[in-house]
Amino acid sequence: MLKKVYYTLKSVANHPLKRGAKWRAIREFCVAQVAVRLVPGDVCVEFPNQTKLLISPRMKGAAHFISPGLCEFDEMCFVAHFLRQEDLFADVGANVGAYTVLASGLTGAKTVCFEPSPGTFRYLAQNVKLNDLSGKVVALNSAVGSKEGKLRLTENLGTENYVCPDRSGSDGIEVSVTTLDSTFPDSAPDLVKIDVEGFETEVFAGAERALAQPSLRAMIVERGAVSSRYGYDEDALHQRIQASFIPCAYSAMKRRLSRIPAESKGNIIYVRDMEFAQERLKTAAAFRFAGIEI
Repeated sequence: MLKKVYYTLKSVANHPLKRGAKWRAIREFCVAQVAVRLVPGDVCVEFPNQTKLLISPRMKGAAHFISPGLCEFDEMCFVAHFLRQEDLFADVGANVGAYTVLASGLTGAKTVCFEPSPGTFRYLAQNVKLNDLSGKVVALNSAVGSKEGKLRLTENLGTENYVCPDRSGSDGIEVSVTTLDSTFPDSAPDLVKIDVEGFETEVFAGAERALAQPSLRAMIVERGAVSSRYGYDEDALHQRIQASFIPCAYSAMKRRLSRIPAESKGNIIYVRDMEFAQERLKTAAAFRFAGIEI
């Protein structure tokens, strides 16, 4: 527990928008963590370019959207800088819709997003409506896996809900499952974000056709060392991805994409064509957040 708190505070202190004010950033984060628990209802927070995000203060992990705001800063900025209006984005494990709002609210791209938790999906749907994105976003209350059907999902873990390892057990709630291949039978998205708490191997197993399409330019895939709960070899999955994609990190403030070691952890940005991706990132329109142009 203490280790998790330490790394959380370290991440907050080193947030790109807070550099030079580390102690202030930590203080603001701690105040937000306490304050939101005293709020009786939901909170609507500022998001880039006058978009908004509605969250529940009682949802685990949700306070990160209050402070520091763009919590996965460089990855979120990658989505905002990489996509164009004519593109299609797939948000697998959308949660309350932060990436979806960035993709369709800032760039005008179309989005298909997936969130299996009924409670969390209600916030996702509200955020689509709140930002007037119904014409650009298709929101599916479904998990994504290797085949269509049903599985069980944990409850009350907020941003950290995951598929129950014992799918035949009585824990959790039953949710529907679809696949990326069935959702995109004729083409593939330009960019896919996959954050499914260790279930990534199953998602890829149901997306062999879609993810092999040359039209898929980039992916953001979480590598969090939790796939072992399902008996999967996460390293093997990421080695397979690297047969066609280059693992990268993005510095949003510098608009620079750089190659990273194959064994890197965290949210990994994978691009098919480094030169193409870098040109897109450099020429993207800037957006504003917290009084700063990014």
